[in-house]
Amino acid sequence: MVEALATAHEVTLLAPAAEGEPPPGAGVQRQTYRLRRPAFAAVAAAPALRQGWPLQALPFRQPDLGRRLRELAPRHDLVVLQLVRLLPHLGDVGTTPLVVDLVDALSLNAATRARVDHPLLRPLLRHEAARLQASEERMLSAARRGLVVCARDRDALAAAHPHQASRLAVAPVAVAAPPDVITAPVARLDAPTLMFSGNLGYFPNRDALRHLLGEIWPALRRAFPAACLLVAGDRPPASLARRLARAGGTLVARPPDLRALLATAAVAVAPLRCGSGVPLKVLDAWAAGVPVVASPFAAAGAGGEGERDLLVASTADEWVAQVRRLLTDAALRERLLAAARTRLAELAPERVYPLLVRLATGTEAE
Repeated sequence: MVEALATAHEVTLLAPAAEGEPPPGAGVQRQTYRLRRPAFAAVAAAPALRQGWPLQALPFRQPDLGRRLRELAPRHDLVVLQLVRLLPHLGDVGTTPLVVDLVDALSLNAATRARVDHPLLRPLLRHEAARLQASEERMLSAARRGLVVCARDRDALAAAHPHQASRLAVAPVAVAAPPDVITAPVARLDAPTLMFSGNLGYFPNRDALRHLLGEIWPALRRAFPAACLLVAGDRPPASLARRLARAGGTLVARPPDLRALLATAAVAVAPLRCGSGVPLKVLDAWAAGVPVVASPFAAAGAGGEGERDLLVASTADEWVAQVRRLLTDAALRERLLAAARTRLAELAPERVYPLLVRLATGTEAE
């Protein structure tokens, strides 16, 4: 968003002070605020729970951020607040026109997590989803536009807040990946590598892996005895490597080049059951030239359509059938990857950035 706006406007980026932060690009002035430790900030803001704040917003009530916002907002023509977690600072914007970049519908994230998380946590998660939904409505009602990264999240917010639906728009994720470098790896039916990637500390990914290892992978191993499961990403839980080893898989923590690692796989898998926003693992696989099998939930977040740019599977038997198709049908693989190249071309920065500027500045037609 900052890079996009800086192509046509003078931008001030207000963010916490951080050592080693690279200098901002041309047209961007960086301003900082002192970050109170999240635990202290959450305790200090706890009384605001009586006002309906979600738990996720408490650590983001930062006194110095509020002070800097009140100081800087009147000097600017537009303020962009990012994430519903900045609800505590909605009043610090004053009368300056506001755009709320929600990125994801976090109410959807909490609500879908409540369906699959530990039963003891589900009531708390449903309560948090309701608070997040009310907070999203408050922020949207104060803004002239609300942005999310995918149509699935926009539709969820529009259904929950029909009076705010006209303010909502999709601001796509830009992917800097030249489509012409995508090449399909050679699939081996005798010993295929299937790959799951993502932030392994993020609950929707942890749940997807639990579902994969418990329900899907055993069926795939029976169908393809020599298959290898490769899992890559940051923040892996300590127990993951042991569980993967027992399942015959391999963990690569913090891979230095994720796309190069993805390119060694025959199929990328995205068995997500909860979350929000765009599953970047699908875009990463497309950029590496690897076909994708996804759950219906993951496909909806990526905007993918079954049989067009990815394959969709729900049950274990469906996962086996879809993987088998990709390993045995070269024409299908190439057709899916050609569609993926088209999708990535639509998400190139030179196409997405002008749209982001129009959406943020209010020049995009309603």
